[in-house]
Amino acid sequence: MSDFPDVYADGYAISAGPYGVTLTLHRSEPTGEPGPHAEPTQIVARLRFNHVLGKAIAEALLQTMAASAQALPPSSQGIRH
Repeated sequence: MSDFPDVYADGYAISAGPYGVTLTLHRSEPTGEPGPHAEPTQIVARLRFNHVLGKAIAEALLQTMAASAQALPPSSQGIRH
């Protein structure tokens, strides 16, 4: 697959049901910038997948975040998200 969507998001919503998981990515409106803006809750992507993949993604994210936290300089490890 040579062409795929590349999106930016700064918000998310996750829901799970009997048939799978839905991850919805949102982008909020930038402030103080000229030009057209997105609606505050504009959906930029919606991903649907089964529970097995959802669990694998969650585990991979935890491992990746733990590894990246170890690589950060000491001054940036105290940043709250």
